Amino acid sequence: MTNVPMPEGDHGILWRALTAQDAAPLAHLIARIEAADNPPYRTSPDEVAEILSEGVPWHGLAGLATRGIRSGQMVAFGLASLRRAGHLECVCQGGVDPRFRRLGLGHAVIEWQTATAREVLARRPPGEPAQIVMHVESGNVELVDHLEDLGYHWARTYYELRADLSSLPRTPDLGSYLSVVPWSDDLEDPARQASNRLSEQEWGRPPQTMEQWLLGRTAFVPGWSFIALDRTGDRPRVAGFLRASRYEQDWPALGWKEGYIDQMGVLEPWRHTRVADALIVASMNAQVGDGMDRTAAGLGSANHSGALYVYDQLGFRTVGQSRLYAINI
Repeated sequence: MTNVPMPEGDHGILWRALTAQDAAPLAHLIARIEAADNPPYRTSPDEVAEILSEGVPWHGLAGLATRGIRSGQMVAFGLASLRRAGHLECVCQGGVDPRFRRLGLGHAVIEWQTATAREVLARRPPGEPAQIVMHVESGNVELVDHLEDLGYHWARTYYELRADLSSLPRTPDLGSYLSVVPWSDDLEDPARQASNRLSEQEWGRPPQTMEQWLLGRTAFVPGWSFIALDRTGDRPRVAGFLRASRYEQDWPALGWKEGYIDQMGVLEPWRHTRVADALIVASMNAQVGDGMDRTAAGLGSANHSGALYVYDQLGFRTVGQSRLYAINI
């Protein structure tokens, strides 16, 4: 709990704390928001339930209508969730029902989120760097203006990439000792350890426990996910890995069936090989086998140039972008 007061209850809105029991009404609210704004994705009820799970510390705000036929319905929400990404971050996300916009509810949510994030991050050990962050879809000028008024700055850009699967690139030859194998339970922990080494070297992030590693897998498809192994020694070593998912709720909005590469990593000793290419091509072939029309992936600006070259050579093109705005605490 925090000491941040709820927004004022004007415009017929009752504000209260969001709870894990609010997963169903929150999923309905997010569905109405996404139907109106038409982003190139949809959030499933399972994803909402996972957001409100106990796996990640979070604080939430719900706005309920108190008048008319919408009385009692959730019409606005805000979340502030803690995560570690090399440093401590408080990630803010929220939204307002399209029928209740232009009333100042969005501003009230953002101000509550920012104050809540400041209070939560104030409890961290002295001297530890931290940020409050919020993702903004391209073109949301009004939100950007309000964030900048509150002291946020543009910190990072994320790029969305997509490839048509009607024509597939050739599988690269990795030689005698490197191979790409399907994702399997016995390789789950070696893949986690490889991801931890990569995150520590590249970003300074603390290692993930197995419980943390398995979070966020409501749409994970093992059959589209692969691990690269190096067998030059006595025991195989993980050279790289790729995790892919199936977000079926996005397909009606997209107009086609699409797989998504959620995470890919290649460790330093194998950066000079074509391990990354082989992982991506293996996933593309598997997705085609399951009837996908296209595949997509996301890249952050911090690793955009090198990774973009790999994706570009395999037929991916940049199709959109979003920005991360932050306040350094």
